[in-house]
Amino acid sequence: MGEYLKNLIQLIFSPAKGWEDVQADMERDFDELRTADIATAPGEAEVSEEAWEERRAMCDYYACFLPIIGICASSAFVRMLYDGGPDFLGALQRALITFVSLFLGSLVSRYGFQFYMPKLLSRGKPVLRGRLMAMTMYSLTFLGMITLVANIVKVRIALIEFLPFYVIFIIWKGWKYVGVDERHEGIFMIIATAFILGSPYLISFLLHSLV
Repeated sequence: MGEYLKNLIQLIFSPAKGWEDVQADMERDFDELRTADIATAPGEAEVSEEAWEERRAMCDYYACFLPIIGICASSAFVRMLYDGGPDFLGALQRALITFVSLFLGSLVSRYGFQFYMPKLLSRGKPVLRGRLMAMTMYSLTFLGMITLVANIVKVRIALIEFLPFYVIFIIWKGWKYVGVDERHEGIFMIIATAFILGSPYLISFLLHSLV
């Protein structure tokens, strides 16, 4: 959890350097496992770095991403303490919509990337599913953090409304990290922004419309 939050903070303040740090941490951990003969089981082929990164991303998903967005969603109950804030059911509704939107947004992004990414890579280059999942998690965690700040701060600050657009910048700086061909950088930004930023807001809008 600590390393995950450290990388998130680095991505917020310096996205390019942040993605380099995320990649360096994964490569370092994989090298340590390979050196200690943990990545290889008796009678089995050595685990590839891509497969290990995907396994590591899944661990972060359950151990870091889901608990953090749960905490961010639960911050809706803080609004009950302020004048004019929602009642318990209203706060519960907001919390559930926030969590479900980010959770389903992560799934939409994951499966959407699996479909489109092969078209954006150089020929013969594998789809780095673990890195795509990491990009999705860090970006959506940042959106969750924005919601947490908006719920905790009593007064409405206009800057908070524009912070989600910063996710586009974070995604843009990570195109090399996920192995996108330089010729497809612009298309990747559009697709990634639609999946990572667009899907949770669309899901949130639909849920608010239904309840």
